[in-house]
Amino acid sequence: MISTGENRDVVTAAMNHWSIEAVPCSGVVEARTLLPSARPSLIFCEEDLPDGTYRELLNDVSKTAKTRVVVISRDAELDAHYNEALALGAFDMIASPCRRSDVQWIAIRAMQDELRRSGGRRRTKPGPHEIGSTPPPENGEGTIPNGQ
Repeated sequence: MISTGENRDVVTAAMNHWSIEAVPCSGVVEARTLLPSARPSLIFCEEDLPDGTYRELLNDVSKTAKTRVVVISRDAELDAHYNEALALGAFDMIASPCRRSDVQWIAIRAMQDELRRSGGRRRTKPGPHEIGSTPPPENGEGTIPNGQ
């Protein structure tokens, strides 16, 4: 979820590089509507949104161990903001405007963390015979981009 055009464009371009679809949202209300069906494993969220803050989003996704939230903040370099975000459950915090390299580094770390948490088991992409034949698993697991 990205609010401003500049950060939204950077995150979208970074994810598109790996053929990962970014699902942009304009705020907390829209995210609450889209999150259940999108089931993202990584969310980039600006610190302040038109209808709330990243804190509300963290509260919503804290129930899902698989979803990680990265806060994009104008004050990311200030220890107090960084420590608060991590204490509230954020995966990490990066400075706004964000850079593509920072977004991709965070995404790599999140994928590595997911592999570590799953005991090194790699989830595979469904074969052609599986697509559309069974509903997605209820536990929120899906494919890791590009089989990584």
